Amino acid sequence: MGRPQAPLERDGSPVREFAFWLRDLRNRSGLTYEQLAKNSHYATSTVQEATSGSRLPTLKVVTAFVQACNGDAEAWGAYWTQIRRLLDPDAPADIARSVVPPWANSIGTGRSAIAARRTAPDEGLADSGQTAVEDPDRWYVESFTALLRLDADPIEAVEQRAIVASVDGLSELSTSISVPRHPDDTGQRHQLEAELLHGGSLELREQPYESFFRNVIVLPEPLHTGERHEYALRLRIPRGQPMAAHYVHVPFHRTDYFELRIRFNPRSLPQAIWKLSGAPTAVIYQRGPASQTITPDRFGEVHVEFRDLRPGLGYGVCWLDDESAG
Repeated sequence: MGRPQAPLERDGSPVREFAFWLRDLRNRSGLTYEQLAKNSHYATSTVQEATSGSRLPTLKVVTAFVQACNGDAEAWGAYWTQIRRLLDPDAPADIARSVVPPWANSIGTGRSAIAARRTAPDEGLADSGQTAVEDPDRWYVESFTALLRLDADPIEAVEQRAIVASVDGLSELSTSISVPRHPDDTGQRHQLEAELLHGGSLELREQPYESFFRNVIVLPEPLHTGERHEYALRLRIPRGQPMAAHYVHVPFHRTDYFELRIRFNPRSLPQAIWKLSGAPTAVIYQRGPASQTITPDRFGEVHVEFRDLRPGLGYGVCWLDDESAG
């Protein structure tokens, strides 16, 4: 039997707030810590420690905790990433608002966004490039290739993935995409258009939060363990909506290979372009080259590749344009 848990004093710190919402999720699930431990396949002491507020639990523990409570693993994965970003000593001061989870306002109305949304595996244009929250026990990404057309109007990305099922009966994929606002974006609406080019049927499109988009892809037929499937998405930013100056993939589970090509307008190239490889997420928001600067070819194209990506770290390309420099 687990030890009695000490009261949690909310002091506004990111880790304490995360623990508070984990406790809230467990309370609304009706599970005891012993039942939660059994359902999540962790020790009772481990799930209690996750809600202690002493340190941020691992994403693996959080995912198991949330799924055992029938919560939204996607939303919690995004929230965990925000908290981890806040804990980075180089985190920008202006992201402190992400301490409050996106679903907090719905709790008071009796419509919990955590419990209401279905849980499913996930991946997705990343922090204006690519951010994904996936169920690591159901499928993994063998390869992910993306082409970002900044020379097109509207801006678009074509993303192709080959995934491999880790369970029998995998019938749908859930993709989540984070598209933060550009500093110059003052419009009332913040949107992203998604189209499935091949590999199934796009059955659900939703925007649960301003910068967070989710799609559910139903596969042509269920996959068995070890079977491979390919699909492609076209993602477009509406005309007139500026894009933040980076395309970065932050995997949350096994990703074997990621290839990114970006075509800039050769007549208006950025002041600087640089590569991120295994970078903490806070580095994405730095306004100058961190390392590994890149020179585009004469057509304005850059190309980067990554293998054996580490979950929770960023891989992709950032740039500094005239607007960013101002």
